[in-house]
Amino acid sequence: MQTRRGSAALFRIGVWVFFAVFGVALIAEAAFPKPLSGPVARGMVAADHAEASRAGAKLLAEGGNAVDAAVATALALGVVDPVSSGLGGGGFLLYWDAKNHAAYALDFRETAPAAARPDMFVTAGKVVPMRSRIGGLAVAVPGEPAGLAAIEARFGKLGLKAAARPAIALARDGFFVTPYLARAATRVLAQVAVPSHDPLRNLLTSRGGPLAAGQKLARPELARTLSRLAARGPDSFYKGETARAIVGAVRARGGILTEADLAGYRPIWRDALHGRFRGRDLYTVPPPAGGLTTVETLQILDARPPLGPLGAGSSAADHEIAEALKNAFADRARSLGDPAFVKVPTAHLADPAYARQLAGRISDDKVEKITDYGDKALAGPPDAAHDHGTSHLCVADGAGDVVALTTTINLYFGALVQGGDSGVLLNDEMDDFAAQPGAPNQFGLIGGFANSVQAGKRPLSSMSPLVVVKDGRAVMCAGASGGPTIVSGTVQAVVNVIDFGMDAEAAVSSPRIHDQWIPDALYVEDEIPRDVRDNLKKRGQKVMPADEQSAVQVIVLDPDHLEAASDPRKGGEPAAP
Repeated sequence: MQTRRGSAALFRIGVWVFFAVFGVALIAEAAFPKPLSGPVARGMVAADHAEASRAGAKLLAEGGNAVDAAVATALALGVVDPVSSGLGGGGFLLYWDAKNHAAYALDFRETAPAAARPDMFVTAGKVVPMRSRIGGLAVAVPGEPAGLAAIEARFGKLGLKAAARPAIALARDGFFVTPYLARAATRVLAQVAVPSHDPLRNLLTSRGGPLAAGQKLARPELARTLSRLAARGPDSFYKGETARAIVGAVRARGGILTEADLAGYRPIWRDALHGRFRGRDLYTVPPPAGGLTTVETLQILDARPPLGPLGAGSSAADHEIAEALKNAFADRARSLGDPAFVKVPTAHLADPAYARQLAGRISDDKVEKITDYGDKALAGPPDAAHDHGTSHLCVADGAGDVVALTTTINLYFGALVQGGDSGVLLNDEMDDFAAQPGAPNQFGLIGGFANSVQAGKRPLSSMSPLVVVKDGRAVMCAGASGGPTIVSGTVQAVVNVIDFGMDAEAAVSSPRIHDQWIPDALYVEDEIPRDVRDNLKKRGQKVMPADEQSAVQVIVLDPDHLEAASDPRKGGEPAAP
């Protein structure tokens, strides 16, 4: 069975430029992978790419724990899937420590350079979108090297040198190009003129032509950078020759990043965000991550009757999910940002009593006025969710420890800037800020002050690494890539497993919907039947077509059995030792 080639934009609004259009359409054509199942003692890894999953499984086989495997998987993803992640980006991690029954959240999100200012993407009073998406100004301070080193140093067993070995080998010796990577490179080259002398061209082409699926691609410069990271730790990235190469490339493309920005970067340990769903504990990463929106959505659904009797994929169930998403995304848009810069009402939005209040507004057969979703009393004008591509991975080890990790360079291939001879592809994370707070854009959307550009600030994200715990034992790991659809994809995976009793494969591969409040539309995948769409319209939903959305990774943990599945939409594949 093959996934259908995507051809239309997920969100048909111009502000999401051509990268969002082709990015969501880059769907793997590989056959649906089978879920992986086996005894708990083996441990398992589920990632967006088979080689990355195998890298993590190798660390488990060598006696490593879930943290070692997660770091190995993330580093390998940055090599084999440069479309979505890498050392030049950042992300969030949730670690469940089974022995101590504790959850730890790590924020290694990128930060705005010290010279960043609120109007840096505004010319003659108007936002110039491409300045925050392509080129040097788009680049924020990367967080992944520091973040992975921090989690490995605190909770890993084998050390960063061991965790980096599989990624170094893949970069040095080469790996086979997937259809997903080949199409992404071809489309970038068709849309953007990449000069022949640009080092990025070596990544996007082979033998003078576009990458082709099945070709072997090596990244020797990145292998050297990874080797230095493994031997000397994150200082080898944030100081010295790698830092100079990155800064030189960024400033040559008009950016403001400095060596001082790199040297000053620090990941942040945060208190894990807690919620409840169907008698289970939810643990995720708080703002500026997207975990709060995921928890709020699930708690709204928790305050409603279980969805199981409505039937998986029914219009009744999809309507309930859509209404919960609208409420949570409305609150996200009005109030969320970097808690170091703005007061985020986390306790209010994560309060089950507030979820019950919102749940009471949901009608079975109609929608609310668009302005009535969420808490209208929250300060700040709304900001549309506008972050984009990512990679997610889940790891469980034989001791019951679990890691959910989501990382990104944002738009596909980031800012299209490679850090000189470092081989590092750099993010365009500055696009995740609201470029012009308080002023409407061409679609009438108002940028949020809470997520405005400020020096040292971390942009708001939808990334929602999630671990579900029952009776003190992790029972599910979930997360996704795909911008705002991360939230809806993760929510539906949890609902599919818990309310509908699906196995891991069905939970990630079943057709999905997405609603983020603004724009006022319910996006549905083509596999959703016509009668379901018609009944959603009768309930007042503004149904719009969407190709495959987020790519979800899931591990389901029973007391003596594990099951892992990678989303066929991106061609990933789970692995075990």
